[in-house]
This record gives sequence, C-alpha cells and structure tokens, in this order.
Amino acid sequence: MLSPPSSRAVYEKGLESMPSESVCYPAKLAHGHVAELINAGVTNIFYPSVVYEKREYNEPSDCFNCPIVVSYPEVLRTNVDEIETLGITFRNPFLNMDDNKSMIRELQREFANIPKAEIAQAVKLAYAEAERVKTDIREKGEEMLAQVVSTGDYAIVLAGRPYHLDPEINHGISKMIADFGVTVLTEDAISHLANAHINGPLNVRDQWVYHSRLYAAATYVAESPHLELVQLNSFGCGLDAVSTDEVQEILEGAGKIFTCLKIDEVNNLGSARIRIRSLFAALEERKKRGLAPQKPVPRHQRAMFTKEMKDKHTIICPQMAPIHFELLETAFNEAGYKLVVMPAMDREAVDIGLRYTNNDACYPAIIVVGQLLKALQSGDYDLNNTSVIMSQTGGGCRASNYMGFIRRALRKAGMEHIPAISLSAGGLEKHPGWKLSAKDIMRAVKGLVYGDLLMRVLYATRPYEVEQGSANTLYDKWMEVCKKDLINGNSASYKRICGEIVKEFDNLPLLDITKPKVGVVGEILVKFHPTANNDIVTLLEAEGAEVVVPDLLDFFLYTFYGANFKHQHLGGSALSKAIFNTANKAMERNRRHMVAALNTSKRFHAPKPIEELAEMAKPYLSLGNVSGEGWFLTAEMVELLHSNVPNIICTQPFACLPNHVTGKGMIKELKRHHPNANIVPIDYDPGASEVNQLNRIKLMLATTQM
Repeated sequence: MLSPPSSRAVYEKGLESMPSESVCYPAKLAHGHVAELINAGVTNIFYPSVVYEKREYNEPSDCFNCPIVVSYPEVLRTNVDEIETLGITFRNPFLNMDDNKSMIRELQREFANIPKAEIAQAVKLAYAEAERVKTDIREKGEEMLAQVVSTGDYAIVLAGRPYHLDPEINHGISKMIADFGVTVLTEDAISHLANAHINGPLNVRDQWVYHSRLYAAATYVAESPHLELVQLNSFGCGLDAVSTDEVQEILEGAGKIFTCLKIDEVNNLGSARIRIRSLFAALEERKKRGLAPQKPVPRHQRAMFTKEMKDKHTIICPQMAPIHFELLETAFNEAGYKLVVMPAMDREAVDIGLRYTNNDACYPAIIVVGQLLKALQSGDYDLNNTSVIMSQTGGGCRASNYMGFIRRALRKAGMEHIPAISLSAGGLEKHPGWKLSAKDIMRAVKGLVYGDLLMRVLYATRPYEVEQGSANTLYDKWMEVCKKDLINGNSASYKRICGEIVKEFDNLPLLDITKPKVGVVGEILVKFHPTANNDIVTLLEAEGAEVVVPDLLDFFLYTFYGANFKHQHLGGSALSKAIFNTANKAMERNRRHMVAALNTSKRFHAPKPIEELAEMAKPYLSLGNVSGEGWFLTAEMVELLHSNVPNIICTQPFACLPNHVTGKGMIKELKRHHPNANIVPIDYDPGASEVNQLNRIKLMLATTQM
C-alpha cells in the first residue's frame, strides 16, 4: 500500500511531528505521508535509509545520497508518536544500492521470514527494471531532442532532484514552462549524452549521484545551441549551495544563462513565472542579435602545493577550536611547515566570507572562507609565497566541499594562484609538498589530547575559582609547557605532564558552591569556534553556569569508527575497516596518559572509549548515520545525560542537514528516555539574532537542572 499523492492537506497532517522548521519541504511532507499510512490502518512501514545510490558515471569520487534522504526515516521513527503508541513496525535499514550483495544481505536481515533465494531474485529483477526505466527516459529524451533540433527551436532542461518530480513539490513549474510552448526535458533524459567534464576538472568534489547527473547535463546543455537549463532548488537544501555554483560556472563558461528557482511550501509561482519570462525574453533578444553559444572555456586547474614551496610558503589555517589549534600550530610547525592559525574572535571575517561564498553555504564555510580571505587581503603576507589549508573529511555533508568554496573564493578575489591544501586522513587530494610522517601525525594527536585535557580542567574550575583569574593563569602556564613538550618531549614527559596538569588543577582553591552544568554539543566548528557561537562559553560562565564541552579527539575517533558499520552493512572492505580500527587504537593509546591521570582525580572525569559512545547511541538511532557529526552528536548528548549534565545546548548552523536528524531530530526521543533532560537547539548563521539566541539560552538557564 502506498501513501496518497502529495498535497497541502498531506503536509498539514504531519505538522505536529516536525522537529525542525528549517528542513526542506520534501522532508516535511514525509511526516504527512507517514501519518496518512497510519490513519489508513497500516501496521508495517518500509522506509529504507539509502546511503549510496547506483553509480551512473565512473568519474565521481563517490555515489552518496543527500544526508536528509539518507537519514530522515530516523526522524520519522522517533518523532511520529503513533509509531510507538500503536506499535507500528517501522523498517528503515541502511542500504547501499551500488552494491548488490550488501543489498541482498541487509534485506535478508530485515525480512528474515522471506527465503534468501526469493530476496536475491527480487533484487535482481528490481535492478533490471530500474535500468529499463532509465533506458526509456533516455530514449524518449533523445526522441524529443531530435524533434527540437529538426524544428530549430530550443528546449528547457528542467533539472531537479528526484523528489522535484512530485507535483506538490515542484508546484507545476514544468507545466508552466510548457504552457509557453517550449519543450521540457529532465536532466536524466539527456545527461547520458554528455562527455562528462570534457573541458577540465570540476571545481567541486563530485560525490552525490544527483549532482553527477546534473553536472553532466549542464555540460551537454553548455555545448548545445538547442538547450537551456533551469535548476529547481528546495529552500534549505545545503548541498545545492555546492551544485548551483558549479552549474552556473559550467553554463556561463559557454555564454549560457543560468536560472535557479528556489521553491518551498509556498505555492505562489508569480516570481518563478517572471524569472522564466525574463529567460525567454533574453533568449529571444540573443536570437535577434545573432548571438550563438560560445565554445565552453577550459575549466580551472587547481594550484598545487609543491615540494619547493614547503620551505618558502606561509600556510594560513582557519581557526576552529582556539585551545586545540594553538597546540596544532606548534605540532605542524615542528613538522617543517610555517603554519599560522587565525584569531579566535573575528567578526569582520564573517562579512568577508559572505562576499565570497554562495548565500546558501553553511555558516562554518562562510567563516572559514572569510578568515582566509581577510588574512590574504590584509597585506601581511607575500601572496606569491602563501598557501591556505583546510581539513576535508569526504563525508556525505557539504563540509567535504569546503575546498571548492575556498578555491572559488580565491578566484573571485583574483588569487587563484594560491594553493589550497586539503588535510584529510584519506588523502582525498594530493599535494607533493604536503606530507606528514607517522611521527608528525602522532604529534598532532598528542596536541589534540593536550587540548582536550586543558579544556576539561579549565572549564571545570574557572567558574568556582577563589582567586579571580587563577584558573586562566594556571592554564596559560601549562599551555606553554605542552607546546614545548610537543617540540622536545617524549612518552615519559607526556605522562608526567598529564599527571601534573590534573594534580595542579585538582589542588586549585575553589569555592564550595554548586553551579548548573551546561553541555555544549553540535556541529564541530560552531561548537568550538567562539566567533561562530558568539563566545558561548564566556556567555554561559557569566550567567552562572559551568560549561562542559566534549573532547575534540572523539570526533576523529567517530569518523574512523564508521568503517565498522560500512563493512558490516554497506559492503565496505575489510581492509579499510582494519586500517581505520588500527588508527583508532593508536589514537586511544596516545591519550592513555590523559585518561589515567583523570581517573585519579577528585574533580575530573576521563572520556569514554568510542566503542562505549557507540553503544550509548544505538538505542536511539543507527550507527549508519555518519554524515557530518552523525550518530556521534546524539552519543555526546547521551553521554552528558549519563554524566549528570541534563542541560544541553545543541549548536548548529542554520539548515545544517545532518543536524536536522541527529541534533534536533533526536531531542524528543532523548527526552522520552530522560524526562529531566533540558535540551535547547540554537541555530547560528550570519543573519541570526543574537538577542534571540541569548533569550533562548537564558530561558534554558532559568529552568536548569542541578
């Protein structure tokens, strides 16, 4: 049984269960579809979490689905009350459609009562039918294109995500265009005709299947005198901050007009109609003036960081976590580089970032770009001997495309000759001059451990100090000791320093009072960066709270731990699993001295192993949630609740896709299991009202649990 066609009435039926008002309209509609099924008496609902789609091209680096498409079933399962109260069986296995074997294996696990041979045959038939559907669409596309060419007319390629085929979501835009007497094609009807990326490499990391198809279609449109492209974009779609820039560059490089229509639940198409009329008027004017499409210009080649640059170049690094990055700066410089980390507080960087990034880029991307461009435009650096660096995870959220945002910003600023170095564990991009030895990496991990330790002891003592400023003075002393140890230290000094830090902070004179503890979790940059979160630690301490921020190293442990789920459920290789587990063991072994020191403390607590955090998260959501902070964000909140920290602020960039699921989306479920939980999500972006944020924080503090 299928839910009914989408409509405004279906949307309204799901309003009560929506945890996030800024998620895209297709996600909001899903609540109504589930409500309709339940109202119809359905007791089993199948809504799989499809992590990977079927790969359509060889060039892309991956075949991810959108993070919301992947994980939104988790939100429905935990937020639609009737699923629990009526005992509905809600099945959302995590699947890899690009791996037939793992598909069969996971469906067997989910439907254990169906014979394996029957499931295998069903999967085989389904893949065959999917290919027939694609073939039909492509053949019809070629047929319609041939008609357009024969008449000398032009057609509009209306490019949209698969859900944009839903009339309620696209609001009839395809019919509106057709009513002008123009043929309308979809991007998947012509994308197979393209010689993908024929004019050079893409500026972005091509890792989502829809984006791959879209770039191919745009490439073909750019070379065809008979096609123009209009892209549909749902409000709140963070990934399309990546795709729209790239499609615009592909089309405008051939003298084509790029039109993007942003749509949501509002169905007034007046502005869309005006945009389409303007496009047609411009095309007619070009035709009258005899302006033919240009030959697409060659794509930009990225500037490389060479071996010769290592000794000459200053490498500018954006700030993320001031305590940790002060130590990492020392660690990387000891590896032979000249790294300079940007300041902790820098409001002007936000304004600069807004000038050089897409309006839909997430707040962390805006801050990162702004910091780098501000430094480069300051006149403090020789631009012929300067590079920039940024970490890159390669995961399913738009953060994996920060390098694309940075390079596009450098081009806009006339600085495309400046190398942008990708720092990634998986070696997503190669730069001959950037190489870290195992010793260098372990030194950086040691810096992270020192940062976590100093952050723990400082935040736990500063609100209670007898002598004002004594905690900061002690922190400053040990920060210098830790930096020197990163240069000259060994295992013995590492162990000794961890022990002495804990001992001295244990003995720091404190007031005999109790303050409410407030945990701060969320998107990694917004959680740690004072500019991004409006210096939330200082704010909370001024309001009379003790702040608890989980360790930064745990994020890296979580990232590597994902190889286990991928191997078990998504067809990931045993070798990758072994490599990443070995890396995790090395990092855990590196922080054993910190853990041992904290376990002897009378004031402080040691971090839990990543395996234990994973077990904490499992009752709430699948470990298949690995886009962005993924299940780790939920695990952080659970750990805080188990550690007598019931007050939690979940910080997130506005419209952060993974946070719709594992942040806001899990709060209701966490409160169901922990009635005393006092969790408040706060959105941060350049346009957010600081007064509103402060009021929400103060309201939370007024109801804090001790």
